[in-house]
Amino acid sequence: MIDRRLFAIAKKKTLILQVVIRCIGLGLSLYIWRTLALLLSQVMQGLSLELSRPFGLILLALAGKLILIRLSANLTDQASAELRVALRKQVMEKAFRLGNTSRQLPATTLAQLAGDGIEQLEMYYAHFLPQLFYCLLASLMLFAYLVSLAWQPAVAMLICVPFIPLTIMAVMKIAKRILSKYWDDYTNLGTRFHESLSALSVLKAYDQDDAKQRELAADAQKFRKATMSLLSMQLNSITIMDIFSYSGAALGIGLALIAFQQQYLTVYGVLLFILVGAEFFLPMRQLGSLFHVAMNGISSCGKIFDYLALPEKNDGTIKEWTESLDTVTVKQLTFTYEKQQSQAINAVSITLKKGTFTAFVGKSGSGKSTFAQLLLNQLDDYQGRIHWNQTELKDLNRSTVLEKAMLVNTKDFLYADSIRENLLLAKSSLTDTELWQLLEQVKLADFVRQLPEQLDTVLEENGKNLSGGQRQRLILARALATSAELYIFDEITSGVDIESEEIILHTLKKLAQQAIVIFVSHRLYNVLEADRVYVFKEGTVVEAGTPQELEQTSDYFKAYFIEETRQMKGVTENEG
Repeated sequence: MIDRRLFAIAKKKTLILQVVIRCIGLGLSLYIWRTLALLLSQVMQGLSLELSRPFGLILLALAGKLILIRLSANLTDQASAELRVALRKQVMEKAFRLGNTSRQLPATTLAQLAGDGIEQLEMYYAHFLPQLFYCLLASLMLFAYLVSLAWQPAVAMLICVPFIPLTIMAVMKIAKRILSKYWDDYTNLGTRFHESLSALSVLKAYDQDDAKQRELAADAQKFRKATMSLLSMQLNSITIMDIFSYSGAALGIGLALIAFQQQYLTVYGVLLFILVGAEFFLPMRQLGSLFHVAMNGISSCGKIFDYLALPEKNDGTIKEWTESLDTVTVKQLTFTYEKQQSQAINAVSITLKKGTFTAFVGKSGSGKSTFAQLLLNQLDDYQGRIHWNQTELKDLNRSTVLEKAMLVNTKDFLYADSIRENLLLAKSSLTDTELWQLLEQVKLADFVRQLPEQLDTVLEENGKNLSGGQRQRLILARALATSAELYIFDEITSGVDIESEEIILHTLKKLAQQAIVIFVSHRLYNVLEADRVYVFKEGTVVEAGTPQELEQTSDYFKAYFIEETRQMKGVTENEG
């Protein structure tokens, strides 16, 4: 019920103050009930009353309670803010340390964890935990006060109190299974929705949008059933807790009346038991209600800490590597993804050199993108050797790799900010003259000059106010600004117009004169200008050579080329 790891992240002082303030508020409530019980007993006994002083003190106590309630609410907000900031900081730092590795969560799952997951955990930490500690102290305070009046009803009420947390613990065993399924359904639905939304144009092009809609509807129905199952369990447990609360209060009041009948208890004592009886179980009852709200937080808490505990890749020891990267040598490289039996990369050996425009081609799933990630040390537990010049890649510090190499793929993002700011993300010291030079290289300068705000033109999220080709060329310009020595461009011509495709390929060809440039594509037409082509099939390089050599000598390359030509002719005829 209590995850101590939370206390290592946020300050415990705020929670302790919340509990102390609530206990002081309970003390004021006891004073109010005691005064009212005393006044009512005097009325019932026909005694004369002096009301001004008692009512004045009651009003002061009520005012004090209002102040304490306000202070408690402020402390709750403070505890929530402290947890959100501290936990989101740790999650984001972990995400950056993991980077684009095989252990990294999908973007949608990570966003849900850092967003909704932490918001739900906030309810558990800032509301449920203070109430839990307060309940323990409140029950003892009320028992200590009532037992001095009559021990039998006080003990009976105290015995009934633990049934509520026992109910919570019993519910937790069931809830863990339901919540795990609920959270999995939630994240899976979010992931599939994001993937479908991102690929909507492709789904429509292949007339698969209706089929995907049916899949999403089935996932949504599954999530609805999980939600209803969770609500049903919550309502049932609330009913059980109400039974224990009202039964305990009734038992205590009944025993107090019996004690009064037997003259063990005065009228004042009976009235006090009646007034305090409901309050005796109220903190625990509130705890039960908060538990149901905080259950999702309990579930997400485990998942967040599981993510924070993921093992990180051992960073290389070489932090200062000033060599110019001239060659990348790969020897017998083999790699298998976790939970998969077949090898994604199988005994690949190649050499990449500066001044050579290299292309990796192959059908989807052939291993070319995985191999590209391995060249940047983004995947762990591979067998074989990768050398940058004569240095083992594993020995290089991650910051050195990030400084020397650049991966550009379809996941690169343009932020809802100006063109200038998007380019400056690569290198903050760039001048306007240098920015225009970058745009000239990708043939975007004339387009940007025609815009009213030019470099200060604000883009929509992910460049939605640009065409697909303009967006990719702007991303390419940002990559060029890094002045890296190893560039890997993975499917960056996917979904762009022919003019933009030609501009991008021409830019890459020119860039290859001063850096190691690798172009990953599943289309052979894109790699005809490459100096050397490696053909991937089932994780292995099956052919290598110039495009002209492969067209003449490679049966696989030739068959692949003929198949692609036929597909392109079919698309052209359909469009005509």
